Amino acid sequence: MKDAASLSRHAEIDTSPVSIRISADAVMHAANSRNGLTYKGFGLLSGNATSSLLLDYKSEHPDVYWGLLSAIFAGDHPLMNTVKVEMGNDRNNSTGPNAATMREPDEYPAVRREPGFQLAADARRYQPDVRVSILRWHAPTWVRTNDDVYKWYKNTILAVYRTYGYMVDSVNPDVNERTADLEWVSDFSNRMRTDQEGFIGTGPGDPHAGFVDDVERRLFAGIKVITSDEEVTGTFGAEMIANPRYLKMIDVASYHYSVEDDAEGNFTRLADEFDKEIWNSEAQAVFSNSADRPNNTMENGLGERTGTQLGGIGSPLEMANTLIKGFVESRRTHTIYQPAIGSCYDNMEYASKELISARDPWSGWLYYDAGCAVLRHFTVFARLGWESRDDSLPPQSKGIWRAIPEASASEVAGNNPVSGARRGEPSYLTLASPSGSDFSTIIVNDSSLSKTYRIVVDAAMEAAEKGLAVWRTSATGVGGQYSENWLKRIGVIRGKQSSQAGFAADQVSYDITVEPWSMVTLTTLESVGIESDASHPAAKGCNKALTPTKEGTRTVLDVDPDNGLLYEDDFNYRNKASVETFTAAGLVHEDYLASRGGDTGAVPRFTTDSNGAFEVVPDADRGHVLRQQIDGKHAANAWIEGDPRTALGDMRWANYTVSVDVAFEEYAGRAPYALLGAREMGGDKFTNDVCGIDFKIRADGVWLLRRFGNEVRRGHAEDLKRSAEACGQEPFRCGSGVWNTLMLKAELNTYTVYINHVAITSWVDEAEQTAGRINLGSSFDPVRFSNLNVRRVGDSFPYYSRLIDDMHMTSWDDGGEVLRYAGPWTHDNGQGMFTYMRTISRSCGPGASVSHTFEGTGLDLFGPSDGGMMVEAFVDGCRWGQPLSTRPTSASLRCFLQLRGLPKGRHTVTFRTLSTGEFALDAIGVIQ
Repeated sequence: MKDAASLSRHAEIDTSPVSIRISADAVMHAANSRNGLTYKGFGLLSGNATSSLLLDYKSEHPDVYWGLLSAIFAGDHPLMNTVKVEMGNDRNNSTGPNAATMREPDEYPAVRREPGFQLAADARRYQPDVRVSILRWHAPTWVRTNDDVYKWYKNTILAVYRTYGYMVDSVNPDVNERTADLEWVSDFSNRMRTDQEGFIGTGPGDPHAGFVDDVERRLFAGIKVITSDEEVTGTFGAEMIANPRYLKMIDVASYHYSVEDDAEGNFTRLADEFDKEIWNSEAQAVFSNSADRPNNTMENGLGERTGTQLGGIGSPLEMANTLIKGFVESRRTHTIYQPAIGSCYDNMEYASKELISARDPWSGWLYYDAGCAVLRHFTVFARLGWESRDDSLPPQSKGIWRAIPEASASEVAGNNPVSGARRGEPSYLTLASPSGSDFSTIIVNDSSLSKTYRIVVDAAMEAAEKGLAVWRTSATGVGGQYSENWLKRIGVIRGKQSSQAGFAADQVSYDITVEPWSMVTLTTLESVGIESDASHPAAKGCNKALTPTKEGTRTVLDVDPDNGLLYEDDFNYRNKASVETFTAAGLVHEDYLASRGGDTGAVPRFTTDSNGAFEVVPDADRGHVLRQQIDGKHAANAWIEGDPRTALGDMRWANYTVSVDVAFEEYAGRAPYALLGAREMGGDKFTNDVCGIDFKIRADGVWLLRRFGNEVRRGHAEDLKRSAEACGQEPFRCGSGVWNTLMLKAELNTYTVYINHVAITSWVDEAEQTAGRINLGSSFDPVRFSNLNVRRVGDSFPYYSRLIDDMHMTSWDDGGEVLRYAGPWTHDNGQGMFTYMRTISRSCGPGASVSHTFEGTGLDLFGPSDGGMMVEAFVDGCRWGQPLSTRPTSASLRCFLQLRGLPKGRHTVTFRTLSTGEFALDAIGVIQ
């Protein structure tokens, strides 16, 4: 029963129907717009290392990789039609770096080592005219002048064309998220349009120099120019309108995140009056996965903690409202998501904000979020894209649908995020074919209240003769598969003629009530179908439904369980099969290393760099080795400063030994260092210090053992020599050009370091990080690594069989119970990037319990903790010993409570709070 305050809040809410008017005049006016109102659709950004594992999906599970690209790019109504590639400089630009295509001014651009260019090439298998856009995030150190920028861009663009067979469609020559330099952007545009020089070679004998032919020259001259990719509402609108040269030279106005226009409405003017494209060229998708989101107990906007289902902060519905408000406020007709595909390791910078997760290439695991269903509400029920550039053709020639300003509105408050939608504020966008024969209206209700809409259509329009099919996305009820109510066809509404009171004689109206926490598309396109809805008569030919992820399919990386081998890599890849790639010659089979960059530096298997460039290169003695390529001369600007690091492996690895051979190259001055780390689960943007334990050794023998960057042991070359002599073994060999074997053993709370198989130090951590990936690292110096090996250790469990997010309460297969909470708890989305899946569950006093049934020998609990909570545990209904005390932790994915040593088998364990204090659960690790 609602209290008086709640009833009062409800009484203040406007419940009157919202009227949406679709007039023939408005549709006809929009049809005359070739750029400003044509609804282009959506794209993905490949940048800041978020595509680092995609090449592994491609080689390890090609069926999964090509299926992923088909789901995104195939069909008449593709989910996305643009790939934006952020050109990098081998330095961190949030999650990690993007490889520089040219590290030196005379290097032929190594476009194969940039996963984004290959992703765009492969997308053409399913969508030949996919658009490709590029932008730079700073630049390599040799790029100092605008002439250098132009050379870097031009040579890279032409190398991409010659390698993969596509010409980049649009370019922003300026720096990402910086104030617009319209003079430079216009100059760059003029250079491209008038360029007769072509590829800038190294001299008269360079075979790459010039344009290959007139087709290449013409395509290069036709590239669109973008400004400015600022991270706030664009500051350049008025200046662009006031200068005819800028209007002529700049094709697209874009900025990030903000949906708002400037105070003078200049971006709306650019679209409506000057027919310019306005993009949201870097937008947020969803935060945390929507499969578990309905388990939240977030405040519903009316002061009640009843949860927000598929809505609320960082949700799919908020994402949809951002699209709608972005058009209404500033005429955004194209939106690019960063990232759309999260294909880097979990819990790194800006984690859990993607539409599709592809994080475990060894298992081929994929997860499609409800954010994809949101986009399909727009893409499936309209024809999106760009009109022909041929001005001799009428605007209706290609039939791209227009967004209709007069039939679109958003009263939702907020900018980034667009989160003020909890009282049923109207939010809708109408797309119509230029002939007026069809339309689709998308309506979003990100609130706990029902909202009624009345769509009124001019009877003279052909569309008025048709019924409206209704497609809805909402959360699944109890006991269902999590995505069964995503983009579901729920019926058809028939129009009512104008004899109805209050309507003119030339109108048809349609009434619909939109349920709480849902969105709908009402469309005249009766021919549209979804394959998962087999009963629909025209299901064939539409994009296939996005496959739900099955429970328990994220298998742990364990390559040879019988022999204790978790992973190994000699970086030669002699037995790796060739890789299918879509190039200028069509679909071809390429050598494994050649497909990943070749001899100038190939992307290694299963790695995500967070700074620097770890690449596979030829080695005279060992065939190929892993080399950190960036020295001090090439260490350019970074988003987050830090030394070169790369992560590899499974976050669930627990007790293991990792070894690697290391060699320093020649150096002058201070001795370089190499680093070997273990038990890394992310949790900090400063990736120098994210390992539960790491060993750092300089070429002169000075070494440190560190816990999360804090020194716990140190020594020097003489220590190493004495340790080796005592064992009759070879000591650490100082200097360059020699190989040493480093080994780090993590077993329960004890860490031991070996060099050349001699134990040199050990340390016991009373509050150890219990699991995580391995890390390799170096100073900004070329350092070589070889013979990487990760093995199980002792009788301790090698890894968690599962790492369960706190919000994963029900099975993704059938809604069966996974975690059972009882007593006073809150379950919140919208947490920070280093909270696992951006969710947290907090107890609200004594008597709060959480239970899990599993196969194994124990459970570990992860979360932020002050160490002050007492907990009692029950195993299979019986109290387990004495009450347990939590231990303090410094981050979310840190273990604060352990229950181990159960007989191997099936158990139900319950933890129940006994006191007040902090008990915040982020994840549960299951010990096999």
